[in-house]
Amino acid sequence: MPLKRNYLIVTLVALVIVIVGAIIWFKGKPTDTSTVRIGYLNITASLPLFIAEDKGFFADEGIKFQSLPIATSNQLVDAIAANNLDAFIESSAVPVLAVELQSPGRLKVFSVSAITKKAPFDSLLVKDSSSINKLSDLAGKKIGVFPGSTATTLLKKYLADKGVNTSGVTFTPVPPQNQLTALQSGSIDVLHAYEPTTAIALTHGGVRQIDGSVYAEMLDPNPQGVAVVSNKFLQEHSAIASKLIRALERAMIFMRDHDAESRQIMAKRLGLDKAVADRSVFLYMLPSKEIDPVVFQKYADMLTNLGELKGSVAVNQMLYSH
Repeated sequence: MPLKRNYLIVTLVALVIVIVGAIIWFKGKPTDTSTVRIGYLNITASLPLFIAEDKGFFADEGIKFQSLPIATSNQLVDAIAANNLDAFIESSAVPVLAVELQSPGRLKVFSVSAITKKAPFDSLLVKDSSSINKLSDLAGKKIGVFPGSTATTLLKKYLADKGVNTSGVTFTPVPPQNQLTALQSGSIDVLHAYEPTTAIALTHGGVRQIDGSVYAEMLDPNPQGVAVVSNKFLQEHSAIASKLIRALERAMIFMRDHDAESRQIMAKRLGLDKAVADRSVFLYMLPSKEIDPVVFQKYADMLTNLGELKGSVAVNQMLYSH
């Protein structure tokens, strides 16, 4: 009996030591409290970020974050490549694919857009008084485009494919906040507009649409917009990166299921009146598991054939996986 009692006591003491040691280890284990720097364009395309902030999805994940407005897609990519951003919610895919060519493995794509003819995120606008009524009338005109290289390159291809002589066309980069003023003043003849600029123009009047979505006509669905996380951040802060992506994907799904509330959030964040917000077409972003690599590869190959990319990109290597 004494031997059994001593064995039991020794066993219990050892168990207590293990439990106490585990508690001390867990309490002493360092916690990653890094602040995530999220870049965004101040347009409708960034709605998943606005929703995640408004609905507290980041707070639900215990994430500290700083959202930083950036002017163009190229600047977003430059910032993340220079380690001044950790992620961004949406930019043109072109500079992202270009970085993959130059420095493979630096960026991971966790979402792509689904621009379709049923959800056309872009359009061509002219003043009501304009003599321009069809695409062939654009020869020799000044077209305002979103800053950055992508809009001009793709619009040139689209017009050329439609038989428009683009040699005399002037493509003028105009920041979104100045686009309608430029159109109304006559400094440009045509505007290739994104949302919510199209909705603002058509709601307030004096402007008409001469063509639908350039991007959906080129590829439907079009994965032109991408959401990206730095691979460096992903490797060094994997838990936070996973939570960040989970929060943003939750916001993407919220957009689909709660249209009216999403429009309220967009109106508040972008300073839009209700009529404009209700008329705006959303840029729907696909969560990582819904990305079709075949479609994304087709888009990348189209850019290579256009000369926008200086080589072929294997998009599968760029996609984020859980």
